[in-house]
Amino acid sequence: MPQYIGFIRATKDAHDHLGPGEAQRVLERYLAWADERTKEGRFVGGGGLSKSGRVLRGSGGGVGATDGPHTEATEIVGGYQVIEAEDFDQAEKMFATHPHLEFGPIEVRKVGERGCED
Repeated sequence: MPQYIGFIRATKDAHDHLGPGEAQRVLERYLAWADERTKEGRFVGGGGLSKSGRVLRGSGGGVGATDGPHTEATEIVGGYQVIEAEDFDQAEKMFATHPHLEFGPIEVRKVGERGCED
């Protein structure tokens, strides 16, 4: 069955207004969403991403590393979820129920497919 990844995007301060109790309830809703997909046999995996990392760039036959990620974007990818679905429309419908949409967008892509779709 095809797999689809949902990149969980948000501004870096999207959750800053939440108190500890509210943040815990949001996390529980995220986990419940994944549990439901697991019960359906559709959840492949996922997780959160740290705010820091390294960016590798090839240059003149060598590789350089800088602290990152550094982008000029207003949104960052804070996590990802991978599900199995019959087709893109079904994947979109499943991600449309994700509680993160209250805080930011989810970018959905098919895994393992190259090129552009018309």
